[in-house]
Amino acid sequence: MGDDAVDEENIVLCCAFCCANCGFYADGDCLGCSGKVGCCCLNCEVCCKPSAPCLPFGCCGPKVECDGCSILNAQLQCCQCVISAALPCNQEVPVAVSVFGATLYPKCGCCVKIGDIRGDGSQYNQEMDR
Repeated sequence: MGDDAVDEENIVLCCAFCCANCGFYADGDCLGCSGKVGCCCLNCEVCCKPSAPCLPFGCCGPKVECDGCSILNAQLQCCQCVISAALPCNQEVPVAVSVFGATLYPKCGCCVKIGDIRGDGSQYNQEMDR
């Protein structure tokens, strides 16, 4: 997990289309709820998870986060369900196409984790450098 409440590496995609996805946690770190919505580098976050880092005002607050130059981003997590979107896509929300747990792009498979399709981020970083 990075510096936010959701560990994208362990989210199994249920459905995804381009820069929005819905999935579920594949590990035990799903207790609680969290969310964030942002424009450019400024996010407003809420979090009620015991394993998450503290926010400026306890369970909510503003946060500056450079997450790959997304103009808009949003993420909601409640227990095991996670919904994410970003425009354009970023490391937390990679480009993907999935239907009912079957991922068709960028890697074909069933019950594929976001961490498996985004790899180490080198392809994403190369595309951003272009």
